[in-house]
Amino acid sequence: MSVTDFEQRRKEILGLIIEAYVLSASPVGSELVSKKLRSSLSSATIRNIMVELEKSGYLEQPHTSAGRVPTDRGYRFYVDAVMDTAHLSPDELRQIEVLIQPPELDVEQLLQRASGVLAGLTEQAAFAVSPTVKQRTVKQIELMPLGVRKILCVLVANEEMIASHVVEIEEPMSRDEAAALGRFLNTELAGLAFSELLNSLERRMLAESDSFYHLVKRSLGILQHALSSEPNDRLYLEGASYVVAQPEFSRHPRKAHELLKGLDNEQTLLERIRQDIAPEGVQVRIGREVQLPGLEECSYLTAPCAIGEEIVGGLGVLGPKRMSYRRMRALVEGMARCVTNLLTQWDTR
Repeated sequence: MSVTDFEQRRKEILGLIIEAYVLSASPVGSELVSKKLRSSLSSATIRNIMVELEKSGYLEQPHTSAGRVPTDRGYRFYVDAVMDTAHLSPDELRQIEVLIQPPELDVEQLLQRASGVLAGLTEQAAFAVSPTVKQRTVKQIELMPLGVRKILCVLVANEEMIASHVVEIEEPMSRDEAAALGRFLNTELAGLAFSELLNSLERRMLAESDSFYHLVKRSLGILQHALSSEPNDRLYLEGASYVVAQPEFSRHPRKAHELLKGLDNEQTLLERIRQDIAPEGVQVRIGREVQLPGLEECSYLTAPCAIGEEIVGGLGVLGPKRMSYRRMRALVEGMARCVTNLLTQWDTR
């Protein structure tokens, strides 16, 4: 057997072991591999390859079993070099869009519905991350006086996501003054990310003459108050019960408790997940790569949701390392594509 043939056999056998283990949750022995293997390798050769895979760190042998189970390294090699890629069909994508479309043009509702549907389809925990206003792009800013020293500031993002805040102001402002200030803000700031607004106005304030300085300073004060009122990212998590019901956790109450404790730490989980919402597409984190207490026996997959080049959220699934990565990847990618399609349709209306 050549080196190339041997490497191919290693990949094939590792893939068979992982796929059998995903279905059974039981250690996989050479006899089962022999039955599923397409090529006619002897039992001795299969056992030797399994020993080699164990020595290489891709498999491990539980003390009470003659079979093997995948390690984190084995899963990683499988995802990166063995697993083929699957995609949802156009009909499946259309069905998902119908299921997740909310009655109103609301990004929060869309992401929340998407996480619920994804949990049901995968029978894993599913999550969606919504962006803050600061991460979106300015489409329009509207100012409306409310009484003597209050003004309503409405921030409209490019996907029709609206946030409104009542801001207290130092000096009274008429409707005409508010309209003029709104026109100035829209001329100067449309197309920027909300996170860039304050820096842009500060630079403009330094560069302008005294006559214009007061207008820019007033705009800056209103936007500072409005943006500081905007909440942080939101994490929608559905289907944790699916994960707890898996043998890895249902047979080990302590692990189940640690898992739920880890999932309950929403801010830490959100910060970790957000690191993997990237333009490159679906990202996979396995076992120790998750780097979160209580989730060492879990993996998660993430995918971005975008309008054009702008990422406006993300979603994914989280479950035991023993998951069907091929199917999970197809569903996460497909759901993200459906959310992106709907957001793009809203943006062009």
